[in-house]
Amino acid sequence: MPGRTDSLLRSIDVASSKGLELGPLINPVVRRDMGDVRYIDHVDTDELRSRYATHVGFDVEAIVPIDYVTHGSIYDTVGPDIPFDYVIASHVIEHVPDVIGWLGDIRSVLRDDGVLSLAIPDHRRCFDALRSPTVTADLIHAHLTKPAIPSPRQVFDHYSSAVAWRGLISWDQEPPFAELVPVHSEAEALERATTASTSGDYLDVHCWMFTPSSFTRVFGALTRLHLVPFSLETCSDTVGGEFFATLRVSDPSNASAPPVAGDEGLLPTASEDAAVRAELRSGGPELKRVLASRSWQVTKPLRVANRQIARVRNGVRARLR
Repeated sequence: MPGRTDSLLRSIDVASSKGLELGPLINPVVRRDMGDVRYIDHVDTDELRSRYATHVGFDVEAIVPIDYVTHGSIYDTVGPDIPFDYVIASHVIEHVPDVIGWLGDIRSVLRDDGVLSLAIPDHRRCFDALRSPTVTADLIHAHLTKPAIPSPRQVFDHYSSAVAWRGLISWDQEPPFAELVPVHSEAEALERATTASTSGDYLDVHCWMFTPSSFTRVFGALTRLHLVPFSLETCSDTVGGEFFATLRVSDPSNASAPPVAGDEGLLPTASEDAAVRAELRSGGPELKRVLASRSWQVTKPLRVANRQIARVRNGVRARLR
């Protein structure tokens, strides 16, 4: 199995390319001695070191020097240095209020046939485990309303749903539901959401939740709608708590999309399929007990009557059309 760096660089020759890495902090995927790479973040190096100075065990001196501080769009920020051959964004996309607009911005700094390499947390293996996966409608709504900051709903959901398992907020496996514990109170979540609503301040939360298969589904829909200037070249299985996606620049009107539902491209990944099968196997004995129970037998006539009523209603609706 390829390592994390190899997974992110599988379609990139860093030695002969010029790249841009978003938010590298102390652990850039591409080091300066590996090739021509520039680093961009929302604040400069000194400000980053000041913000992380109180984090226990965090070596602020290891924060890499930032080349660009974002002002408005990425395109406006990097200016005359475009185009780049690749962009790397590790654990960034889930924070972006308008993913579709952000992808368009990244495309504007890439050469034709350029690559965007993403590392994305699998929400089932981190503090987002109780949150619902993002669907296409969520991203389209965000793009049409063009928020500059996470919405109060996203802020509340982030804080009210955040959980820990055995004292950790990310894991290499999916934990038992009963062992998850809240990180924040609902009252704190409401306070944070109210602040987001009234102050207009940017609160850094996870706006979006993905798994490999849900990301493939959503990106496929955006591609078929000609909303993104990339094609999905690869999407890995979950490794530890994250997965990797490689996007390649393409004309939105000609971009190849993953197949529609039912085709191979939207089937669960191997680990997701195995997890579902294991869950079904573990639930088999319980299902048999329910079906053999007295309450199930006693309510059988009611279920039969409900099905008959439903058939009558459907027949009436069909005649009225």
